[in-house]
Amino acid sequence: MADADATTEDAKPPSPKDVVNVLAELGYVYKAPEGGTVSDERLTQVDDETKGFEWKGQENYDAVAAACALYCKTRLVLASGLMETALGEARCWAHPNDAGPNAPIIFLVCGSFPGGSAGVWGRSLCVNATLREGGMFDYIERCRNELGANVVVADPNVSEEAGRIVAGSETPHRHLSTLYSRAIHKDETRPIAIVAHSYGASAVAFLFKDKPQCRSRIKAVALTDGCALYGSILKEEVPPSGSARLEHNKKYAPAAFEDDADAGAAYAAVARNFVSSSEPAGTPLPGRGPFESVSAGHTSHPATTHAATEEVFAFLKEKLAK
Repeated sequence: MADADATTEDAKPPSPKDVVNVLAELGYVYKAPEGGTVSDERLTQVDDETKGFEWKGQENYDAVAAACALYCKTRLVLASGLMETALGEARCWAHPNDAGPNAPIIFLVCGSFPGGSAGVWGRSLCVNATLREGGMFDYIERCRNELGANVVVADPNVSEEAGRIVAGSETPHRHLSTLYSRAIHKDETRPIAIVAHSYGASAVAFLFKDKPQCRSRIKAVALTDGCALYGSILKEEVPPSGSARLEHNKKYAPAAFEDDADAGAAYAAVARNFVSSSEPAGTPLPGRGPFESVSAGHTSHPATTHAATEEVFAFLKEKLAK
């Protein structure tokens, strides 16, 4: 049940009621067990809540998966208490700035579309497992409760609206750079940490290049199976066979495709990559890229963020305590 090959998502999601109705028309509803939270919600069939997703072909899967991703966006507000915030033409979801003057700021950055979107680490898991495994809700709650942090959820895969490029969000790289510029005041002194999945790692690399001032502010970057689409995280490439997506990214974020030793060193100094592996979570895996690498505790790429949860939060606590 693979996600289709698409590069961007709709800029303006429908209302929560409309999303629920779309899911219902497809035959599904999200349900949590009694006493459960949004993280415990699971996709079930409307006519038989003991049954989950049923494969009916790729087209049906794509429609259900898209509705599930939109549902997660609505739950960022309704269940997690985040506010949808404009970044010029782009947007993000963030806690009201109420965790205190010294509270860290945690950015949550998904991977590339269609597998990732705001509120979603792995779309396929939101369809086939629970929102604890596929969604960001558990991370949002733990960032708030365990780190006392204000959380900012990026929305990096909305690059077009009505056929027009979204200024400041032309690529995931540009989106994260815009988000940093708008969310972090130049005189801000609170520590910053980032959790980024998959291609989100390459967007973070661009941030270290494009906003050198961030290098002294960002104390920790937890990557979950961080990667580039082609080339490396620190220097992306367009494959010889060509790639419309990467050519687009190179046009709007050329620094992502260039060497920057200082940015790379600053990034590596605060990053740990929790990579897909059959080894127990946290097992060191030397030689797996430019960053310190440890096992995420799972061999499936979309499952790495959930599988590595305990290790990720131990890492964040260690780095933010310094």
